[in-house]
Amino acid sequence: MSDHNAYTRSPAEIAELFEIASGETDAIRQLSGCVDQLHEVQAAKRALTTLSAAEVRTALEHRRQVNTGGTP
Repeated sequence: MSDHNAYTRSPAEIAELFEIASGETDAIRQLSGCVDQLHEVQAAKRALTTLSAAEVRTALEHRRQVNTGGTP
């Protein structure tokens, strides 16, 4: 049997590897959330492409009023 890892890691290095590896579940959860958010963004962009010019103008005016504290 050959030694594929001639380098001997210190206990601190091994502990760091365990720490990194233990984050896999959290990383997958975060990635899944990002993918879900991306799907929402893409769906919203598709929906926006179906709007008429009048709908876009009305929505932009509403957004401007909300952002400036006016009455929508």
